[in-house]
Amino acid sequence: MGRTARHARILKNAEAAFIAAIDVYNKPTFAYREETFSVLILNAWELLLKAKVLAENNDRLSSLYVRETKKLSSGHRSKREYIKLNRAGNPMTVSVHEAISRLESSQIQLSAAIKDNLDALTEIRDNAIHYINASGPLAKLVYEIGTASVRNFLEIGKRWFKLDLAKYPLFLMPIAFVSPGLSADTFVPSQQEEHLLKYLGTLIESAASNPDPHYHVALEVKLAVQKVSATPTTTVRLSDSADAIPIALSEEDIRQRYPWDYAELVRRLKDKYTDFKSNMDFNNIRKPLMKDTRYVKTRLLDPGNPKSSRKDFYNPNIVAEFDRYYTLKP
Repeated sequence: MGRTARHARILKNAEAAFIAAIDVYNKPTFAYREETFSVLILNAWELLLKAKVLAENNDRLSSLYVRETKKLSSGHRSKREYIKLNRAGNPMTVSVHEAISRLESSQIQLSAAIKDNLDALTEIRDNAIHYINASGPLAKLVYEIGTASVRNFLEIGKRWFKLDLAKYPLFLMPIAFVSPGLSADTFVPSQQEEHLLKYLGTLIESAASNPDPHYHVALEVKLAVQKVSATPTTTVRLSDSADAIPIALSEEDIRQRYPWDYAELVRRLKDKYTDFKSNMDFNNIRKPLMKDTRYVKTRLLDPGNPKSSRKDFYNPNIVAEFDRYYTLKP
């Protein structure tokens, strides 16, 4: 049995750190919860990025080493670079941001939203180390930034390594569930916390002015609590049966669920895959999906005329069906 590749072993550690970060965050009585989450999720990202650096460099560990010049007896710096050692005498490896730099020098570009998200998490972690604890407005921001980081990790892990974490419940518990009565408006932040909040707000506002459809700096999650009737619920299924109970969807409802036309679908696929072409192969893949009402809704341009011209509209979830056939962009 062959030995597991180095980058694959590091990827498994990245997965473990990622799951640990979510597990810690979802423990409502865990003290230092947001701060510990920031440490663990950054560790997961660092390992994921290092796994990618290794994969791009034939698993050579030297591709992760930090190098430095030495000061000579003459007072000048050596021209030769040496591997920098830590206090234990082992080679030092790159940080999150240096790993990104090395990937980009190899033409592996990361979204600005990912980099801003990691900057935000780094700042939260560093400030936590200096005794600024997450409370009120900062706790809310950690939740929003953390939710984006989880989604970014899953997306880039799938693109780079076909990482499949579907067996885990990968979500952060809404802050309203874990902190009863918590309202960001009820806390007065310290001066240091205000500085951090201002910096994080700047990162989020900058991303809002240039949004990325795939990656995010922060995600606002809105939670609505509604009373429900004690009457047993009825399962709703799509059916062509004449006995089925009709349910009316408004034009607005349909367009929200199926917002893309054919041209928009093609544009999204071109943005996502390196080898996508709108050709016969694409149409052969798309054709069976056209029968699935989860993905496609066909509308009559004149609803009152069954012979009217038709137009297909697509649900964004259809994109995932093409992952098996095309190569994701880095």
